[in-house]
Amino acid sequence: MKEKLKKRSLAEKIYIGLAGIFLGCLLVQFLLAGMSVFDDPAKWGIHKIFVHIFGYTIPVLMIISSLIGKFFRVVYRDMAAVFLLIFLMYLTANVGWKVGWLGALHPVLGVLLIATTSAGMVKIYKNPALTVEGERRKEPSKEFGLLNWILLGAFGGFIVGILLSNIVGIISVVLFDVPMGIKFLPFYLAFLSSIIVPLWMGRRKD
Repeated sequence: MKEKLKKRSLAEKIYIGLAGIFLGCLLVQFLLAGMSVFDDPAKWGIHKIFVHIFGYTIPVLMIISSLIGKFFRVVYRDMAAVFLLIFLMYLTANVGWKVGWLGALHPVLGVLLIATTSAGMVKIYKNPALTVEGERRKEPSKEFGLLNWILLGAFGGFIVGILLSNIVGIISVVLFDVPMGIKFLPFYLAFLSSIIVPLWMGRRKD
């Protein structure tokens, strides 16, 4: 039987496209940082504002596309690393002015973020979707272990915590003109989800 390469699904194309846009935005951030150092210090303001536009938004859309395309299990480790690096970049940017060595890590984390995003995009781009006479070849099913469910739960809780923190912050500024929120909410939800999700999935199997 003749094998041929199946066209990528729409969700896979969207994921690859979003990853490419995210990488482009990261390169623009490096450009703005360089321009602020060597050309015009006012570019720091644009550098700070621009990250809020794409920083968490595009990775969340990438996760949604991977869930729709049913290949989240392939990229969830890469996406968890992306969100962790984004968080660390915010941390080093805000604390780096007080602790010099943390500030020095900021551009290094940016390089790691580019590498991690690229790895996830290449993984989907090169994902073999070989077919036999036009039908998608079925991969052997693998058991999703306890550790994977713990990591998935922690990752999901962390994302939900970030989104809730942003929503609460925006609403509080609009209503009370003061930013409000729960400190370390993403970490609390990540911890709770890392317990709840494995227990829930364990009950479903019983």
